[in-house]
Amino acid sequence: MMLYQLNLRELTYALSEALDYVGIDDILHGKRVAYIACEIGKQLGWRQSKLDKVMLMAMLHDCGVSSTDVHHAIVSQLDWEDSYVHCAKGASLLEEVPQYSDFVDVIAFHHTHWEAFSSHIDEEIKLYANLIYLSDRIDALRSQFGAHLHHEKETIRAIIQQHTPSMFSPQLYDAFKEASQMEFFWYYLESSALPYYFKDWVDQGDIQAVPFDSLKKIALMFAGIVDAKESIHKERTLHVASLARYIAHFAGLSLRDQESIELSALLHDLGKLRIPDDIATKTAPLNDVESSHLRRQGFDAQIILGQIKGFETIKKIVAMHYTPSHTKAYSRLSAHTSMPLDVFILTIATTFERGQREEASALLAQMVETYQLEKSLEAKVEAYCSISL
Repeated sequence: MMLYQLNLRELTYALSEALDYVGIDDILHGKRVAYIACEIGKQLGWRQSKLDKVMLMAMLHDCGVSSTDVHHAIVSQLDWEDSYVHCAKGASLLEEVPQYSDFVDVIAFHHTHWEAFSSHIDEEIKLYANLIYLSDRIDALRSQFGAHLHHEKETIRAIIQQHTPSMFSPQLYDAFKEASQMEFFWYYLESSALPYYFKDWVDQGDIQAVPFDSLKKIALMFAGIVDAKESIHKERTLHVASLARYIAHFAGLSLRDQESIELSALLHDLGKLRIPDDIATKTAPLNDVESSHLRRQGFDAQIILGQIKGFETIKKIVAMHYTPSHTKAYSRLSAHTSMPLDVFILTIATTFERGQREEASALLAQMVETYQLEKSLEAKVEAYCSISL
């Protein structure tokens, strides 16, 4: 079994940036919630191991949100009727990932009112969940009212107090009130300052030997979040990854290279979460402004993947896949003759999945010729696509 030496904090911090992209212009929501929750936890005297757990849970708390419209509801309303939907969805996603499975109950309850908790819920789960809920609502209020002036901060504190203890734990409110008296508490919520808060915490994370199967589950989780943005293409990324791995295997690549290509395929569309819903789901031709949103997704995916030590190959594959000369003019196949084999494979897989069979078949033939692969590979891939896509 292949092992990957990775810093789980760094991996989570970077990949959770895709969740923050759902805010379009109001990004870093998850990071701000993690910061607020951690500062409240410090005020309560929590040990570092609890703060570490809070940090990870908070960064992932909105993993059930793929829609920009849902994100808007989250930051523009204090409470709303269907808030539980993204909580349940997020919990189900985390359940499939061993590294995050301990967070399931907390994420499931992270919009539950303090006085609405059932008596049989574990007290620690209640406190964790309500801490994330409180931190989440503080950031939503910051988004609505701002927090630059004294009266804005007082407004936020007053609203939270008004809904304590019905929505929020009195213990957590008191800790927030105390922590938020310090000016630096609010300064760190600024986008220019926030990354510095996490830097040492990320850098001090242990390097762990992560098996490919575990890493794939994390990648599958984020691929599922991306695909949920377009309900008509619910398993698009999974199909791309499966086909890319199939081609890589029959192209004779090493096991490590096959895994790199599969992970690249699962993560190549992370930047799509920053595309507004109405553009991502539009079936009519896009105008220039709308097209610019689509063109940016490759850049945003590179920014995320480039932050993860150990993902250098994956980042390179995704970056080259989105290079203009590799994504245009499929009829001019000479432009692809210098394309690395792993990038060729990802491009072919995405082209087949989009239903552009003629272009994909031509690219496949070009790859076979360029890299002197077995001619039978073309027939195998065509047969696979006829059955699976």
